[in-house]
Amino acid sequence: MGDLSVYASRFSINSQSLKDFDEGLRYITKKKKLQKTSGEEKYLSKILNVLDPIVDSLQRHFSESTLINERNVIEIIKNRHDKNWPTYKEKIILLHQKLHENKMTIFHKDIKILNDIADALDSECAYLFRRLSERK
Repeated sequence: MGDLSVYASRFSINSQSLKDFDEGLRYITKKKKLQKTSGEEKYLSKILNVLDPIVDSLQRHFSESTLINERNVIEIIKNRHDKNWPTYKEKIILLHQKLHENKMTIFHKDIKILNDIADALDSECAYLFRRLSERK
């Protein structure tokens, strides 16, 4: 598989992950209070598909996800929050735990963190797109 195929594949997978994450984020932003019903579980899983590998990596566990390159996404977030990285990292982990609970209230600060993750994933997609465009 050549470079072009690798970038195209990674771009496609990351773009779909971003689309799904954004759909889940829009849903929970409107709801504010969540229970893990079958309808809400679908949207939460779209967020957790991205958040799980990020938190695994933050906690120094091996992530088996092939949906995103969590290391690159983490690096983007880390660069944006360089001054308060240890605290921000803990906030991501706590939000992840919260999203795995049965009932939860979503606060503005939670949405800000999820938006930050979406922005980092979008930046990763933009990087892959540029690399893909350079190869054509």
